[in-house]
Amino acid sequence: MPGPQFEDVTVANGAEAFLAQLNANPDVDYIFANTGTDHGPILEALAKMHRSESKGAEIVVVPHEQAAVSMAHGYYCASGKPQVVLVHTLPGTANGLGGLMNAKACQVPMLFVAGRTPVTEGEVAGGKSRHIHWRQESRDQGSIVREFVKWDFENRANEQLGAIVPRAFKIAMAEPRGPVYLSLPREWLYESMETTRVSAEVFEPPSKIQTPVGDLERAAEILMGASDPVIVTRYVGKTPAAVAPLVELADLLAIPVVQHPQSPYMNFPSSHPCHAGHDIADHVKTADVVFLVDIDVPWTPATRDILRREATVLQLEVDPLFSSIPVWGFPVDHAMTGSSDVTLPVLNGLVRQRLDRSDTLRKSVEARRGRIKAAHDETRAELAARIEKVKDERPIHPLWVSRCIADVVDEKTIVMGEAVTSPLGPVLGLERPGSFFDQAPAGHLGWGMGAAIGAKLAAPDHTVIACEGDGSYMFCVPTACHFTAQKYQVPFLTVIYNNQAWNATLSTVRELYPDGVAHQTSNFPGTDLSPSPQFELTAQACGAYAERVDDPADLPAALQRGLKAVKKEGRQALLNVICRNPAG
Repeated sequence: MPGPQFEDVTVANGAEAFLAQLNANPDVDYIFANTGTDHGPILEALAKMHRSESKGAEIVVVPHEQAAVSMAHGYYCASGKPQVVLVHTLPGTANGLGGLMNAKACQVPMLFVAGRTPVTEGEVAGGKSRHIHWRQESRDQGSIVREFVKWDFENRANEQLGAIVPRAFKIAMAEPRGPVYLSLPREWLYESMETTRVSAEVFEPPSKIQTPVGDLERAAEILMGASDPVIVTRYVGKTPAAVAPLVELADLLAIPVVQHPQSPYMNFPSSHPCHAGHDIADHVKTADVVFLVDIDVPWTPATRDILRREATVLQLEVDPLFSSIPVWGFPVDHAMTGSSDVTLPVLNGLVRQRLDRSDTLRKSVEARRGRIKAAHDETRAELAARIEKVKDERPIHPLWVSRCIADVVDEKTIVMGEAVTSPLGPVLGLERPGSFFDQAPAGHLGWGMGAAIGAKLAAPDHTVIACEGDGSYMFCVPTACHFTAQKYQVPFLTVIYNNQAWNATLSTVRELYPDGVAHQTSNFPGTDLSPSPQFELTAQACGAYAERVDDPADLPAALQRGLKAVKKEGRQALLNVICRNPAG
């Protein structure tokens, strides 16, 4: 088989060589950028590219780095293609750190590129020229992000860019995926050079991991010998191709699938009879076999002893030891290393072969199937009853907000969730892989709006809805997001669940001190977000359609008005929905 085909591209300096390498990667469509004094050579190279009408990644100006990283994150969610974030030296790296924490926790690949404050003091062209260049310089810029990236490197020779840039992308895309960091000193960007060698083929990542067949045969025997098995997952949907084989496995053996209540992906169709809801403890305590598929935290220490003494725990995960987590002590009897999208189909084949040979096993599976469907229907009915009970409450109940959003979601809708403590995923009725992405388990707020913009850029024929708490909306640096959406004509809908409080913090106080003074007096210092800003005005300042919604009966029509602005008028929209305050 012939090796990669290379082409020599004429360039003037390191900056042009770097852009040539980026543009050789067929997956890179955008550079989400917040530029600074270190980027002069890159900006000149981009201007030359634009003047010559050469094709290349489009630069998107984003006035805050957290938003820029979130946009790259959202673009990957909707497309499966890693993008590039370009930031300014030390300050830009620091501002983007929260977004990198989210990307690492969600296994999202991206190339996070920072300029490097000039090192030299006049000895080399492109060296220090501004007063900030002395105080801005750090001894080890990469140390800021090292714990949250898979790889970091500072360019030291432009001749190496042809190896460094493809290596960065391949590491980012290798399982488990994640962000990588590259810093570019201005001297080397400015340094003259004549050519750089590029090839689209060198960006191909390593193959995915399939669990050895012997391990899968053991797992198949354990699952088929179980009387009350359960599958528990959290992020199998991060790879949309893994959802169908998970559904097939559940179907084959009539196994209920329960999802972590804070699942950041669409993992299993809500209407499927094997969809068992989100109460992990309730299902695990009666199971004789628990199959953990792509889940990092299956339960909390308070419920760690819920397992039956004789229960067997299987695990499938690309990194079963979660090596980046300092302490992870959940019991596992048979841990399997493997990518779910390539491993589950093999496991299903083994299961199918054994089912075909055993009438007794098929009969026991069918008997279990009826019980699972009845439990599924009961769970759905209970949720519907809860929503019906609160739909007329004023201030508006968050369950009703989620229900109204579910009513406007169709097969061409992508929902980005950052409503934190407000129920969203369980209410939406998710059916399609890649239709829902929720907040990262790392917990750094300010992700949702930027992710929505990135998703819309990746899937322009889809409607994108960002669901935000009022606190997370403010963390999103909303002016930066609204500005970018207006500048690049990216229409999406933001719905704010505005409860005027940090409910996650407030609820923790109640959890730890159920009879405490804070609960008795409804006084939770440090959690009050009132008086609430008129968020709709912030959006309107950037050309958005926006309105405040106080009456639950008005919400369905308000959503239609917002979606009309998005779909028909091609502009962003925002609804500031006033919800009940949890402190009361």
